Amino acid sequence: MKLTLPDDIVARGELSEYDVRLALAVQLYADNRLDHADACRLADVPPATLNAALLAAGLSLQQYPALRLSEHRTAV
Repeated sequence: MKLTLPDDIVARGELSEYDVRLALAVQLYADNRLDHADACRLADVPPATLNAALLAAGLSLQQYPALRLSEHRTAV
């Protein structure tokens, strides 16, 4: 998908492509439309950068330890 933004709005907001992608990712994550990994992909940033943006936007973070496959298996 390509998204075209009016140049005058981008100029008035002093926005870069990075700013727009990060803001969109933060908002879609906040609205539960994207998970954390997809928000990082959309913004093209590492998780730590997205986390900082989420905190700057006043959103809380929930970090869970990675589960090992052996801990996640269920009996068949």
